[in-house]
Amino acid sequence: MFKFAAFRQAVKAIDAPDDPPSWNTPVQYDATLIERLIAQHEELDKRFVAMSATLERDPAIAEFAVRDCAERLHKLRHAEALQLYPVIAHALSKDPVQRRLFWQSRLVMLGLARRVLRRFEELARAVQAGSGTAAAAGHVVTGMAEYRRRNETTMYPLYESVGRRIAARRTRVA
Repeated sequence: MFKFAAFRQAVKAIDAPDDPPSWNTPVQYDATLIERLIAQHEELDKRFVAMSATLERDPAIAEFAVRDCAERLHKLRHAEALQLYPVIAHALSKDPVQRRLFWQSRLVMLGLARRVLRRFEELARAVQAGSGTAAAAGHVVTGMAEYRRRNETTMYPLYESVGRRIAARRTRVA
């Protein structure tokens, strides 16, 4: 029982809301991470839809909202970089073929994320210019949907698979 209490305390210390993950956070599987990341995707989608209504009416507010959405995507990517990818990479470190395939997928995700961020910038410029906002917003929607789809079909299932293996190893050790 003592070991379980110590483990729970360690998990609480890592998951403390006051301490966001950093580069010094230990690599550790979190069973709730995917749920939180999907919730962040949904929140970003909702904010973007709400912001889209203001694109033509109030350019100053729309530009701020576009930059806020881009910042939220950046924070989502930051969480993935600190919590998702290290766990996967650590679990696949002994298999060079799997590791190479993972890094190829990671590069694809990086390219998709950069494309979405560029499209946010294009949308912000279109809002400033006062023309072409509908087309630019459409490009953002397409890019965000592709980024989310690839995460939900590739990276998130891989993380869950790795997590099940980690949990199974912990169960056998205990």
